[in-house]
Amino acid sequence: MTLLLDFNDPALLDVTLSGGKGANLARLTQGGFAVPPGFVLPPSAYLAFMADDVGFAQKLQSLPVQDPAALERACQALCGQLAQMPLPEALRAEVEAALAKFPPGTAFSVRSSATAEDMGGAAFAGQHETFLNCVGVDDVLARIRGCWVSLWSARAVSYRLQAGIGLTDTAMAVVVQKMAFNRVAGVGFCINPVTGCPSEQVIDANYGLGESVVSGEYPVDHWVLDKKTGEVADAVIACKTGQVVSGANGTRIETLSDDLAAQPCLTPADLAALSGLMRRIEAFYGYPQDIEWGFEGDRLWLLQARPITRIPPRWTRDESAERFPSVITPLAWDLVEEGFHQSLSHSFGLMGLPPFHGKWFALFDNYVYGNQHAVEVYAEGTANSLNVRSVAELVAALPVLRKRYAWVQELPLTWSRDLDRYLLGLGELMAEPLAGRPIPELWDYVLRVKRLGAEYFLPNIAISITQRTLYKLVFSIVQATVGAADAPACFDRLLAYCETKTGFVNKELYRLARKIEARPRVAGKIRSLSAQEFLASGGFDQEPDIGSVFRRFLQDHGHREVEFDPYHPTWLEAPWLVVENLKMMLDSGLQDPAEKERSLKIGMLETERQLIAGLPEPLRFPVQELLRLARVYTSLDDIEHYQTTRLTLPFRRGLRALGEAMRAQGVVDEPMDIFFAKADVLDETIRNDDDASWARLSQSIRREKAAYAKNRLRSPEWELGKAPVAYSAEGSLTGLPGSPGLATGPVYKVLSQDDFAAFPPGAVLVARTTNPAWTPLFYRASAVVTESGGPLSHGAVTAREVGLPAVMSVRGALEILENGEMITVDGMAGRVVLG
Repeated sequence: MTLLLDFNDPALLDVTLSGGKGANLARLTQGGFAVPPGFVLPPSAYLAFMADDVGFAQKLQSLPVQDPAALERACQALCGQLAQMPLPEALRAEVEAALAKFPPGTAFSVRSSATAEDMGGAAFAGQHETFLNCVGVDDVLARIRGCWVSLWSARAVSYRLQAGIGLTDTAMAVVVQKMAFNRVAGVGFCINPVTGCPSEQVIDANYGLGESVVSGEYPVDHWVLDKKTGEVADAVIACKTGQVVSGANGTRIETLSDDLAAQPCLTPADLAALSGLMRRIEAFYGYPQDIEWGFEGDRLWLLQARPITRIPPRWTRDESAERFPSVITPLAWDLVEEGFHQSLSHSFGLMGLPPFHGKWFALFDNYVYGNQHAVEVYAEGTANSLNVRSVAELVAALPVLRKRYAWVQELPLTWSRDLDRYLLGLGELMAEPLAGRPIPELWDYVLRVKRLGAEYFLPNIAISITQRTLYKLVFSIVQATVGAADAPACFDRLLAYCETKTGFVNKELYRLARKIEARPRVAGKIRSLSAQEFLASGGFDQEPDIGSVFRRFLQDHGHREVEFDPYHPTWLEAPWLVVENLKMMLDSGLQDPAEKERSLKIGMLETERQLIAGLPEPLRFPVQELLRLARVYTSLDDIEHYQTTRLTLPFRRGLRALGEAMRAQGVVDEPMDIFFAKADVLDETIRNDDDASWARLSQSIRREKAAYAKNRLRSPEWELGKAPVAYSAEGSLTGLPGSPGLATGPVYKVLSQDDFAAFPPGAVLVARTTNPAWTPLFYRASAVVTESGGPLSHGAVTAREVGLPAVMSVRGALEILENGEMITVDGMAGRVVLG
C-alpha cells in the first residue's frame, strides 16, 4: 500500500485517508481552484510509524488528564520518546520519488492534518505543528515526524478532550505542499465573523507569508467588503511592523520600511480578485468558508478553506414567530430545546451541510427568537444547489441531484418504521403509575419523556427542511418550463391538495357537525350556549349516539395542542374547544370538504398532465417523482407534527404529579406552576433537597410566573434591539403572498382559542400565526393576515384550500391594526390596504 497520495487522487476526498486539511486541499484542487501542488501521507503512514511503540496504548491510559501541569510534563516526555523513533523504511523512497517531480531546491510546507480536523465541529487551529520552507528529503522527513509527534503535545491532547474527541479517535495525516513565496497573504471570511452578517466578506492581510496574519502577533490590514458587489464597505489600514519571509532554515521576520508599513498591502484589483474567489468558494461548498490565500507575484493561490464553525446571532422573529407565536414557559422551553438542536444538526448532516454550533432558537422574555444570520447562511447553502434556470440545465443537474438527495426517498419509510417504537414508548409512559412516588422519581419520569421525544424528533426537522427544499426545486422547474409569469399559479395548482392528518381530523369534525345539524334541539342548544355552558348542562347526554362519536373523537385526537407549550391543556382536558369548532362549523353553513378536495384534485392532475407533456422525455419521470415526493413530504410534515403533539399528554401528566408533590411542600401555589421553573435550577434543587434550595426555587417560580403574565400581554419586538417597522408610505402593510384573492372586511384579532367564540362572520382573521386546531375559524373569515409564516405555513395552505385571500409575515399587524377597522387584503400582491 502506498504511503502517500497526490492532491489529484480521488481517494484523498475521503477524510479518513487525508485528514480534514488534506481532504479540503484535494477537493479544491480537483474542483479547479489554484492550489499549490503537493501530496498527502495518509494515517496508514502514521500508524506504521507508531507500530514500533507497542506499549503506547498503556502510556495513554496513564496520562494525568485532570492535572494540567502533570499532563504537560507527561506529554513532553511522550513526545521526546516519539521523536527518537525511526521512520518506516519505505517512507524515504516514496517521499524522495514525490519530491523528484519538482525542480531541485523547491521549498515545501509540511502541515499536520488530523483525521478529526477541520470537520465543522472543531477547527483545531494551531493545535498541531506546521513547518515552512523545508528543502530536501531529509528536512521534509524530519518535519513529517515532527507533525506526527505534535499530535501528542499537551495542548493538542487537551483540545481533543475538550472537543469531546477520544484520545485514540484520531490519527495524523500529513500534507506536503509546494511553498508559495507570497508578496502578500492572509485570511478571508465569506461572512462577517464578528457580526455574523451573511452579506459581508472580511479580509485580513499583511506583506509576506500568511503566518503573520494567522498567528495574530502582528498588525494587519482589515477590509469589510459587500459580498454581492465586492465594494469596500470599511477598511482599517494598520501601521504594519514586519512581515514573515522565507529564511534558510524556515522563516524569519523582516522589518518593513515606514512608507511600506503605512500603505495598504492589497490593491483594489487584489481585493476584487479575493472577493470573487470567496464567492466561488462559498458556491462550491454550498456554505461559507474561511480561507487562507496568498499572492505570489500576480498569481492568487488558494491555500486552505474550511467551514466557518460559529455564526454570531442576530435575534429576530422571522424564523420563530410561526412555530412559536405566543409566550412560552421556561420549563417547557428547557425540555424541548436540546432535542430541537439535536434534530437540526442531524438534518444538516443529511443535507451535506456542516453541523450548526450555538443556538438556532433562544428564549428572551418568554418569546422564542431565531438566529437570522444562521437561517440565511444555511438557506443559501440549500438554494445554491436548487437554482435551475432552464430545462437543459435541469437535465445536466439530474445526476448530482439524484446523488445528493438519495436519502429523501428513504426518510419517509424510516420515519414510519421508528414511529412504532415512539408510540409504544408513549403507551408505556402513560400506563406507568405516578401516585405517591417521591419527587426524584417524578422528575426522572419527566426526563424520560424528554428523551423519548428527542429520539423520535431527531429526523423531524429534516422532514420540514426537505419539504421546503422540494418546493423550491419544483418551483424552479415550473418556472424554467412555463416562464416566470405563469409559474406561481401553475405551482399552486400542482400542490393544491395533499392528504393530511389535519384534513382528516377536520372531515371527522364536519361529519360530526352534520349529525348535530340533523338534530335541531341539540344544534340549537350548542348555538345558544357557550361551549363550556353546553358541556356543563349535560352536553350530548340526550343524544347518546352523538355523544359516543364525540368521546371517540377525543380519544383519537384529544392530544391536539392549543398552543405549542404543554402548559396549556389539550382537547382531551378542554373538550369545550372542540365544541367551539363544531359551533363555528354550524354557523359557517357546513361546506362539504370532499367537494372542495375533488375540485382541487382535478385541477392538480390536469396541470401536472400538461406540465409533463411539455417536458423532454428524460425529464418526465424525474419531475413526476419530484411532484410525488413534494406531496409525500407535505403529508409527512403534517403527520409528524400530529404525532409530536402526543408528547403533551405524558409531559402534563408527569409535571402535574411533580407540581402536586411540590405544592404539598409549599413550594408552588398551583401544581402547574411547575412550568415556571427553570430545568437546571429544578434539577439542582431536587438533587440538593435542602430547605434553602427549595426556598430559592419557590421565589424563582413566582418571579418567572409574574414575568410570563406581563409578557403575555405585549407584542414582542420583531428584532431584538431594533425599532419596529411602521406603516408603509402608501398607508398599507406588506408581507408575503399566501393565498390569491381580494377581500375587504373588519379586523378581528385572535390571540388564542379564547377569542374563537366571539369571531364575527366575514371578519378578517388577524393573528400572530395559526395552527391546525384553528382550521374551522377559516370558514367564518373573509381573509387571513398573520405576522409570521409564508406560502408553506398552515395559514397559507388552509386559506388556499378554503379559497380565502391571505397575506403572511405582516410585521406589526397586531400592534397597528385595531378590531373593527376596515382593511382590504390582496393575497396575490401580499399587501394589506388600510381604510
